[in-house]
Amino acid sequence: MTISPKPSLILSLLLTITILSSAAASSPISVLSKMEIVFVTGVFLIWISFMIKRIIAGETIFHNKKMWICGTLFVYFFSVSGSMFILIRRIPLFVVDRNDANNPVFFFKGHGMQFGAEGICAGFLFTIVGLLISLVTRIVVRMKDSMMQRLTMVSVMIVSFWAVKQVVRLNHWKTGYAIHAYLPSNWYK
Repeated sequence: MTISPKPSLILSLLLTITILSSAAASSPISVLSKMEIVFVTGVFLIWISFMIKRIIAGETIFHNKKMWICGTLFVYFFSVSGSMFILIRRIPLFVVDRNDANNPVFFFKGHGMQFGAEGICAGFLFTIVGLLISLVTRIVVRMKDSMMQRLTMVSVMIVSFWAVKQVVRLNHWKTGYAIHAYLPSNWYK
């Protein structure tokens, strides 16, 4: 009993052989000459040896705590400000007022339109609250003076309360809806 291969398998094998033979026949066009490739390879190998030494010593940008903090703040602000929404939808940061050409408009009342400045302002306020919470959880708990701890905690609470109030006020002004029933009604004025 003989097994005959399918015609589609034979065609695909012939096509593969044809492509491979034509690729081998044509020589690729090199952007760099052989000498330049040798030079670039040598420079890369020398650079790798210095880089390995720095990685072992812990002297790279990835070992720097301040760079990680700055990167974390950037990602946090980028996330809470809705920057991807602004970039994907190509939303302008502001527009010029139709009645007065010298007056930029940063906020638009109503939920049909949003400018980038609105998201950036809300993201800035959220970032303030996030930084203050990290201040309380990392620094205030290590303070020795209890009076200084209390003063810092009260200051953090006041500033955080103000920031949240501004976000709630902006949302109410923009949409006309009250966020929660338990918030004071004078926040919306």
